[in-house]
Amino acid sequence: HMSVLDNVAYAPVIRGGDRREAQARARKILAMLGLDGLGARLPSELSGGQQQRVAVARAIVQQPDVLLFDEPLSNVDAKLRRRVRAEIRDLQQRFGLTAVYVTHDQEEALAVSDRIVVMDHGRIAQIGTPHDLYDRPNSRFVADFIGDANLIEGEVAGGTFHAADLALPVSGPDGPALVSVRPERIALEAPDAAPLGTVASASYLGSRMEYVVTTGFGDLLVSAPITAQALTPGAKVGLRLDGAVRTARDGGMTA
Repeated sequence: HMSVLDNVAYAPVIRGGDRREAQARARKILAMLGLDGLGARLPSELSGGQQQRVAVARAIVQQPDVLLFDEPLSNVDAKLRRRVRAEIRDLQQRFGLTAVYVTHDQEEALAVSDRIVVMDHGRIAQIGTPHDLYDRPNSRFVADFIGDANLIEGEVAGGTFHAADLALPVSGPDGPALVSVRPERIALEAPDAAPLGTVASASYLGSRMEYVVTTGFGDLLVSAPITAQALTPGAKVGLRLDGAVRTARDGGMTA
């Protein structure tokens, strides 16, 4: 029964704040969230995404010490989600808020967080910065959960990881091992030297090509820049793997 503006200003007013000051602050935050000019509408007159942003505004206007975001952008379309998450991050930094942000969207988590807690069936799998979790996952679960990962089983002997015709320098003890390599860290080259593969599929994604390459150690997902001559299924390629990370095979800590 209250307008958007009154909804957002409600908490400061009910706590004894000046109504005009509360509404002025509410208008400012609504504008920051792309809701400028909608203050007179009722919540029922808004889209689902707009209602989500009103909820965010209601929380921020109170300037809390700790703010919980529980899937705040779940009903927002992809383009708007990128904009609003940047605005949420900007507001969090600007107001100096400590925020706990719950999401199943890995890209969203990487974009808004200083530190991320990855949960696996109610247990903490890894805590770290976005770079830590993406570049140095400590388990098969984290590597596979955060973004796309190529997980390769093999053996380590004398500081070298071996799987079919693949050989990579790694740290840790000898024995069975798992390495994780991100799709964008695999370069496709002329088939002059091992490891070799065959393009199984090619997908044009606008800003990049995505290939599935069949190798002697499994199928690899490869994200490659657009070139004048895209590879086609059946093409033979050489592969250069950069940034391979040895990862715990059973979910424990890395070796």
